Amino acid sequence: MAEAPRVAELSPEPVRSEAADVAIGLWTVGDSSKVGTVARIAQDSIHTHLAGHTAVLIHVDASVPDEAREQAEHAADGLRVVRVPLVRSGAADRPQAGWCEAVRAVLGTSRTLHTRAVVMLNAGISSTTPEWIRGLAQPVLKDGCGFVLPVYERGRYEGTLTQVFVVPLMRTLFGHQFWYPMADEFGCSAEVAELLLAQDIWTTDLAQQGLEFWLPAAAAEGPLPLAQSVLGPRLLEATGQQPPLGATVGRVAGSLFSIAERHEAGWLEVRGSEPVALFGTPPAPAKRGTALDPERMLEGFRQGVRDLLPIWERILSPESLGDVLVLNECSTGEFRLPDRLWARVVFDFLLAYRARVMYRSHIARSLAPLYLGCAASLVLETRGLPDAAVAQATERLARTFEDEKPYLVDRWR
Repeated sequence: MAEAPRVAELSPEPVRSEAADVAIGLWTVGDSSKVGTVARIAQDSIHTHLAGHTAVLIHVDASVPDEAREQAEHAADGLRVVRVPLVRSGAADRPQAGWCEAVRAVLGTSRTLHTRAVVMLNAGISSTTPEWIRGLAQPVLKDGCGFVLPVYERGRYEGTLTQVFVVPLMRTLFGHQFWYPMADEFGCSAEVAELLLAQDIWTTDLAQQGLEFWLPAAAAEGPLPLAQSVLGPRLLEATGQQPPLGATVGRVAGSLFSIAERHEAGWLEVRGSEPVALFGTPPAPAKRGTALDPERMLEGFRQGVRDLLPIWERILSPESLGDVLVLNECSTGEFRLPDRLWARVVFDFLLAYRARVMYRSHIARSLAPLYLGCAASLVLETRGLPDAAVAQATERLARTFEDEKPYLVDRWR
């Protein structure tokens, strides 16, 4: 894996080493206004749900003025705040890199503070409640879990890239039935924090582009059980213009493919999958979200056939490419991308990425139109049907990925 620019180091500012049971990590970018809000939520959670435990808020920010820092600590109203400024942050133009630096800083500081559990929160989520901190900390403190992923209430088509790509691929590789195997918030034990810090990942491009995908894969290699905790709706604050779909798919696909390459010893012998402990009641789909337009998505798929065929010819097997070209001739009403074909397309892309048949970034980004075809197929199959139909379709897809895994393993070896 190529080396990325060196991540930020902790500043030499000393950290008092009094122990705490729970470290709550929060990363901001030049804005300490959220610290007081999160501190009050943390205090409420500790007093109401985690009585008898002590907590510390670890605030990571590269550029908070002293005056703002004092205001934030005053707003914390008694909860101890440890400020960890970074020498440099990649947040301004590389948000994933900034998140990587912040997570590493929080894990390192929690080790200094001898905490039993770490809860990493996302400052961009406006729906955080005291129950969230309990949900991420309690399985560690009371149930001996090593790593806890959140389960959010989502709309039926919200996070389609996760539903049809991230979930089935990660489940098939590593055998864990996560609802959402993405740690942009998480809880973990001191033992797992130590395990993660010891990995030689933190200066790599994988960490700075896809840490949220790598964390659960790495934590699964530890001795402590994994868990999931139902939190509630995940409402993000507006952050301006979103990156193009090709860039998003490229980042996600490149990260997952790199994880597969890095951790091949952990998945080549895995067959099937097992449920992961779930704390809380599985959420029903939320009654919100913008309806997806399958016709528009199919326009993107067909544009990909016109523009990317020379690239796909080097990536896809002849059988898969032929099936894709047949689909290109289908009308919207007739279009259905079979689960088996999508699984083999993803595996072909992973194999091409490993073999470096061309620039890896080109491989990963060129998956985007095919993903649009898969997402359009899901919408066309389930629109007008109850919400349960979407869950059934995505579960069927994940099982098909598992059934097709020998196709990947045989060619990988």
